[in-house]
Amino acid sequence: DWKTRGEFVYNTLRSHAETSQQGLRRMLQNNGVSFHPLNIINAIIVQGGNLELVNNLAARTDVAQIIANRAIQIEDPIESPTAIPEPIGWNITMVEAPSVWSQYGVTGEGIVVSEIDTGTQWDHPALIHQYRGWDGTTADHNYNWYDPYGQSPDAPSDAHGHGTHVMGTMVGKEGDVEQIGMAPGAKWIACKGGDNVSGYLLTDELLQCTEWILAPTDLQGNNPEPSLRPNVVNNSWGGGQEDYWFTGVVDAWTAAGIFTMFSIGNAGPECSTASSPGDNWNIFSAGASDSNDQIASFSSRGPTLVIGNLKPDITAPGAGIRSSLPTDRYGTYSGTSMASPHVAGAIALLWSSNPELIGHINLSRWILQQSAVPKTTAEACGGDLPTAVPNNTWGWGRLDIYAAVTLARTGGITPDWLSVNPLAGEIAPGTSQDVILNFHPSLDMSGDYSAILWIIADDPLNSDVR
Repeated sequence: DWKTRGEFVYNTLRSHAETSQQGLRRMLQNNGVSFHPLNIINAIIVQGGNLELVNNLAARTDVAQIIANRAIQIEDPIESPTAIPEPIGWNITMVEAPSVWSQYGVTGEGIVVSEIDTGTQWDHPALIHQYRGWDGTTADHNYNWYDPYGQSPDAPSDAHGHGTHVMGTMVGKEGDVEQIGMAPGAKWIACKGGDNVSGYLLTDELLQCTEWILAPTDLQGNNPEPSLRPNVVNNSWGGGQEDYWFTGVVDAWTAAGIFTMFSIGNAGPECSTASSPGDNWNIFSAGASDSNDQIASFSSRGPTLVIGNLKPDITAPGAGIRSSLPTDRYGTYSGTSMASPHVAGAIALLWSSNPELIGHINLSRWILQQSAVPKTTAEACGGDLPTAVPNNTWGWGRLDIYAAVTLARTGGITPDWLSVNPLAGEIAPGTSQDVILNFHPSLDMSGDYSAILWIIADDPLNSDVR
């Protein structure tokens, strides 16, 4: 179950880190160096030291890599004139979220979304009632907010505006006037990934946020509780290309059943402009479309620069998106940062409607891909043909959450008359593996039945299965 799964992943990672880091921690203590051990990836954040310490660390056999604390720029969203409020935003309507609300009676109930971003104005009129730390009378920010910078340690805030806008697209709703969010029935929590002083996202603090997402803590960063982790985490940020520093984090989140969503970047329309971490092989990422259902010119394209993987995975509205802003305002931003939370909110609707999918990351991705509105392009990025779907401009197409929920509810995704053995495994190079299908028809079955056996591989250099 959700509680046991989270505890198992967190405790396994913590046990491994504590065992393998003993010698290194002892060395740092003996040198009087301040450090912060991580569990989510087997790493230690070292604060201070000198060249001699770096050389001594590099000489150790238990140190695989030394990386500097890097700054990732928060891409300033392209702000447009404030749109006239609509009862429901055009972008929310385009991806068919209102059809899920009305026809299936689902708005995200029972699902918790989260973000690592610049912060969030927790008491914004469009966000306060969805905040997990608000009971309608009082606020409790423990396990619902964390600021590794210590700049807003007691309550969620947002000095930039980016995070508040992103959160609004996931869950925002203020009465019947401002229905700006995909899943207004879901709850949200957040970790502050941006530094108010430098204006950047710093990788050390980002990693501390990732560990908090895996096992939220109190406001002081103590007493982690994996059972309170969110179901979905949105990351509308990135920088560089083919940079794999975040892959271990996503593997841990995925193991714990947390759906990870990333924006693909705003460096389009040139090909092979997809940015990291969104261009990583184990990450689901979104490109941006506009109100005319056309690809946004700024949306980064694939294939990925070195490996050549297809990106983005899917596309969602990201140009001229009206959402919440600090000081109880609303504003219109453009960027793939605005597209990604549409997909994160879509997962909240999908899992709320189909609870058996909670934690099934690859299957949920597949449902979004198969139900997307197919889109073709003449851009030919990566040699794409004009009829190719998926392609390196749109991915599998433009998000359609009503089609996804309908597919999940009616498609017989996990038939009880078919089993597969093995469900997973490792195949050595040059060898083969038999996959046995066992059919278990019941006495009342008649007619023809069909199912799709979906085989995935995690080899970043060759994801095809032949």
